[in-house]
Amino acid sequence: MPITNKIVHNMPPQVSEMSGPNSPRSAFTIVELLVVIAIIGVLVALLLPAIEMARESSRRSACSNNLRQHAIAVKLHEQSHKTFPTGGWHGWLGDPSAGYGPKQPGGWIYNILSFIEHDSLRQLGKGLSGMPKEQAMVTLMESPIDVFQCPSRRLPRTYPYTGPELKNAKPPKDVAKSDYAINAEISYEKSEVIMPDIQLRGKGASNTILAGEKSLSSENYTNGTGIGDTLVAYVGDSDDIRRSGSGAPMPDRTAGIRFGGPHPGGVNIAYCDGSVRFVGDDEELVPTK
Repeated sequence: MPITNKIVHNMPPQVSEMSGPNSPRSAFTIVELLVVIAIIGVLVALLLPAIEMARESSRRSACSNNLRQHAIAVKLHEQSHKTFPTGGWHGWLGDPSAGYGPKQPGGWIYNILSFIEHDSLRQLGKGLSGMPKEQAMVTLMESPIDVFQCPSRRLPRTYPYTGPELKNAKPPKDVAKSDYAINAEISYEKSEVIMPDIQLRGKGASNTILAGEKSLSSENYTNGTGIGDTLVAYVGDSDDIRRSGSGAPMPDRTAGIRFGGPHPGGVNIAYCDGSVRFVGDDEELVPTK
């Protein structure tokens, strides 16, 4: 084959005249870019509520788990001491040397500490007197526990004490709080409620409220001035740690001395049989049947 033919056959194809540096190129116009941005904005606006709902569902589930732990601890207390935790004494802090029952000035939260793996807090100050005991009691009051804080409301840390002086302790500036309260018919001042009171002479364990989220104005989550949120979690009988089980839940947007919480639509409630249910804002807490 002639050499000239080989050269011709190996030459690259001619480049199109339209492929030069001055040839037109496809690109987004400003209008198209604005349309894309608008579409993205709409998608984000649609997704954000769904993401927030998923997060709130997780927080509500964690809150329900907190109450389940409370119910288990109360059951263990009842099995060990044959009564539900006493309500303690109004205006007093829990005392490790006073044991359990009506002679114990601390309320239900203080009395179940040993049953939620916080026995070291329950024993703080035991056998001590004078300044060492005072310091131990301050340590107790400055020790928040995560199972007593609703994750939809506030972090498990200390918040301002704005109540009156306690009769057996000097509260520090910031103390542990509780987002939960017990049924005032189960635990009250110097109470000794036994299980037959619930099973035989009441509505039954499955229909009797044990504990639940307490209503608290969202404006007062962190300042310690909300109704029923001025003291410390380990005190005796007070609005800070007990609620009446009558009526409908009172959500935080309205607030009051009832059960209620920050969750949209209702409140988590634990019953004396150990179950935890979500009760709607328009439902009666105590069933009529």
